[in-house]
Amino acid sequence: MSKLNVDTIEPEGASTTLTLGASGDTVALGTGAGVNFRSSRNMIVNGAMQISQRNTSVQKQYDTSNGYYTCDRVRTTQSNLDNAVWTMTQDSHLLTGPAGFPNSWKITVDTAETALAADEALSFSYNIEAQDCQNLAYGTSDAQTTTTSFWVKSDVTGTYSLTLKQHDASRNIGGTYTIDSADTWEYKTVTFAGDTAGTGINDDSGVGVILYFALSAGTDRTSADNTSWAAYAVNRSAYGQTANVLASATDYWQITGLQFEIGSVATPFEHKTFGQELAACQRYYEKSYNQGTAPATATAVGAWMWRHTDAGAGINTVTFLTSKRATPTMVTYGRASGTSGKITNMSGGASDITATAMNTGEDSVCWNWTSTGSETYVEGHWTADAEIS
Repeated sequence: MSKLNVDTIEPEGASTTLTLGASGDTVALGTGAGVNFRSSRNMIVNGAMQISQRNTSVQKQYDTSNGYYTCDRVRTTQSNLDNAVWTMTQDSHLLTGPAGFPNSWKITVDTAETALAADEALSFSYNIEAQDCQNLAYGTSDAQTTTTSFWVKSDVTGTYSLTLKQHDASRNIGGTYTIDSADTWEYKTVTFAGDTAGTGINDDSGVGVILYFALSAGTDRTSADNTSWAAYAVNRSAYGQTANVLASATDYWQITGLQFEIGSVATPFEHKTFGQELAACQRYYEKSYNQGTAPATATAVGAWMWRHTDAGAGINTVTFLTSKRATPTMVTYGRASGTSGKITNMSGGASDITATAMNTGEDSVCWNWTSTGSETYVEGHWTADAEIS
């Protein structure tokens, strides 16, 4: 059996080569400072869209606030729409998607935005926590170039905008990619220069940088060139966008394999185990339900239970599996009804009673309820939401 002996891997720079042992032959790995194969290089959590704790399919419409609805860590943002209705799903395609990616985030239009006004927009976005962005060194002469890579598919061909925003400095830069063939998975990369002129990213648990993938954008958002860093303005938010996913019912756009890394060259996607991705997602959102069960479901599986015999206040402490990014917003659900804000009095005809969160911290919460004296035990579910808004 022959062996491959590696003497050296030259450092990042103009070119990166791997030198073999006795032969002295070299193998080019690529060019540019972006050539690296270190672990944890992908700054995106759940880029393969494996985790979808909230739900696997949710329909929303134009008057719905921005938010997280299906696949963890990704959100939709919309502005001034007045007709559109769309459905977001965690789409499964074990043998028909890009190799190694059985899941994706997908948006499908149910009702079109019949005439896209100048101030209307819809985007898919991702917020990266500021503490995880310190290696970008924005605001210094060492500000790092970054590359975003992803697989994308849509029935709407054309040019799409991808914008990177530095939240604390309120500055942004943009680029574009083109979907060339309808209904076909395509691999895309977009590279952004580092921001040397702005201020640094705060070292905290808030927003560091945001990736905005424009799906539809009126002319108010596409009129100003954003191909270099400058102060954020609405008209710089989707420069170059011509495709309109909201033009017709049944139009769709989907994405998977999302990676954001330091360097000017995209490296192969950094796959992580399901358990690793789930634990990372639970920093931002956790639930008592099984992973395949959407919150507000009436089920005993996974419900917490508390027994007590005295009338008066009931208290139960829940410890989270993962420390949260910030103090989470807590919601209870009745075990028998699935009703939010409730727990179920299982010894009192399975009736709902109100429960409230008390002393909520990043690692635990106390549930408090007023006993009627009739219950000896209660059951309920909960969600803890510490997402970046």
